Amino acid sequence: MKSKISVPTIPLDEAVDRVTRFRNQLVKNVPETNIPRAVFIPISDLLAIVNQYVTLGADGADINELSGVRAYFAVKESDMDLPDDVTAVIVPVDKQNNDIIYKTSGDVLKSGDDNDDTEIYDFTQPCPSFCDTRSPLYIP
Repeated sequence: MKSKISVPTIPLDEAVDRVTRFRNQLVKNVPETNIPRAVFIPISDLLAIVNQYVTLGADGADINELSGVRAYFAVKESDMDLPDDVTAVIVPVDKQNNDIIYKTSGDVLKSGDDNDDTEIYDFTQPCPSFCDTRSPLYIP
């Protein structure tokens, strides 16, 4: 049964080619054990972000204020020597394609004294620690 999602998919062989090409390009500059394979992003965490930005319209319908989320690849300082050190931090993205870095109250940016009041989330799990090693996209 074909999915009702309207975003395009690609064939498996093209996906494998892209993943392989990515790894081959990085292997020239990065030790093999440090090349990121993937990051796992829990649906429950994504839905929690989405639900924060749903408002009720005048007609009673839900209005989502986001166009999506953006994943920035990152390495924690404490993970610098680990082979699976690449994770991603997630930020919500508004309808104008801007990262939402700080929580806002109306038009006032609350960036002042509280650096913990950001919309930057760290809930991804890196692969190879959290991988499907049987996947055809897991390129050795």
